[in-house]
Amino acid sequence: MSATLLPHTRGCFVCGEHNPHGLHLRFHRDGASVVTEFVPQPHHAGFRGIVHGGVLATVLDEAMFWAAACATKRFCLAAELNVRFLKKVGLEQRLLCVANFVADRGRLWESRAELRDESGTVYVRATCKQVPISVADMRHAAEDFLCDEHTIPARELFPDLIT
Repeated sequence: MSATLLPHTRGCFVCGEHNPHGLHLRFHRDGASVVTEFVPQPHHAGFRGIVHGGVLATVLDEAMFWAAACATKRFCLAAELNVRFLKKVGLEQRLLCVANFVADRGRLWESRAELRDESGTVYVRATCKQVPISVADMRHAAEDFLCDEHTIPARELFPDLIT
C-alpha cells in the first residue's frame, strides 16, 4: 500500500497495533471511499464455522468512522448503527470492506459500508448515524495515533489537530 494508509492507534480493537486481542486492520483511502481487507479467523466465530455478527458490525463501524472523518476532517461517534446480514460469512473468507460518507446534516452525519467478496457479492451492509465530537476530544483521541512512512500524517487529514 502507498501513503494513502490512514492513521492507526496503539489500543483500538479494530486498528490497534498493540492490542493483542484486536483485529489489526489498516484502512486506506480509495478516492472518496475508505477500504480495508478483512479475513476472519477462527477466534471470530459465533456458531461453528460462521463469523460472529458483532465482529462484522465492528469492522463496518470503524470503516464508517474513517469515511466520515476523512470527509469532514473531524472525528465522530456512532449514534445509531444499522446492520443487515445478507449472507453468512465463513471463517478465513477474504472480504473487502468499503465505506462512504453520505451526508453532513449538521449535528448528525451519515455513512454507509458493506463487506463483499472478491467477486463483488455483498454479505453485510450497514448504515450509521454519527455525531461529531469536540476538537478537544479529537485531540485527546489522536494522542493514541501511530504513524509511519506509509501513513498519511494525521495533521494533513485533520488540520484541527494542530495546536
